Amino acid sequence: MNLYEKLAIFTTIETERLLLRPLTMADSEDMYAYASNPENLIYIFPAHKNIADTQFAIANFFMKAPLGKWAIELKSEQKMIGTITFVKLDEKKRIAEIGYALNMAYWGQGLMTEAVRTLTEIGLTEFGLYYLDIVVESENFASCKVAEKSGYTLKKSYKAINEYSKIIKNFKCYRKANHE
Repeated sequence: MNLYEKLAIFTTIETERLLLRPLTMADSEDMYAYASNPENLIYIFPAHKNIADTQFAIANFFMKAPLGKWAIELKSEQKMIGTITFVKLDEKKRIAEIGYALNMAYWGQGLMTEAVRTLTEIGLTEFGLYYLDIVVESENFASCKVAEKSGYTLKKSYKAINEYSKIIKNFKCYRKANHE
């Protein structure tokens, strides 16, 4: 069974408080609630200007090729509060990078750590990945904490151009390997 067949089996993943599931257009309002707030996205992507931007992102990024991309739904509220994805997935090398976004109304509750830990465990065991990376801007202290609390260790620090702002920034790459 190849990696994409495995991903197809795990389109829905349940944790104690979360449901990781495919995104649908019904998630537009929930995603727009955080994707339109520049403060929520300072280290991620440009804020959506309107609901049409959010619907475009859902259709073209999440629904067009859905494997390895999940909505994060808070089960107690039955509300989509963020996303978690394999942003860079290399089937031949069996490696991936995890990216995520979370509505700031839910920051500081350990929800993203719960999602990252679960996806990491499944990625390294069920998907047979050799390692997973989390790449964050150095000033994004909250994401650095998520990586560390999820068992990732700092692999390297470097400067690079932020793909959205086109400004040179400091980045950290955290890694969790299969043998750890």
